[in-house]
Amino acid sequence: MPKLNFNHTTTKSSRDVFSMIKKFFESDADIRRFDSNIQCQLNDQEMSGKVKGSVISADFKVTAANTGSKLDITIEIPFIMTPLKGKVQETIQKKLDKYLA
Repeated sequence: MPKLNFNHTTTKSSRDVFSMIKKFFESDADIRRFDSNIQCQLNDQEMSGKVKGSVISADFKVTAANTGSKLDITIEIPFIMTPLKGKVQETIQKKLDKYLA
């Protein structure tokens, strides 16, 4: 399965970033357009999570960085969605920029 990797560094605290990314995966309408069956398994202690759906699966982790935090996300999409890979990547990048601005 093709993978999309996202690395985002921000000046926001790691707790704030984790809270925002949880909200993104749990309730964002645009991510649900790609996969309406998303279920999240979150580890608040480690500020990480796994996202499983019928189409998309993802792993993410938030870590403290120098003056803020860093978010790493790896999303897997099925081969059949390869033609839409660019659109998926663009949508997620825009959402990350919005949520973590």
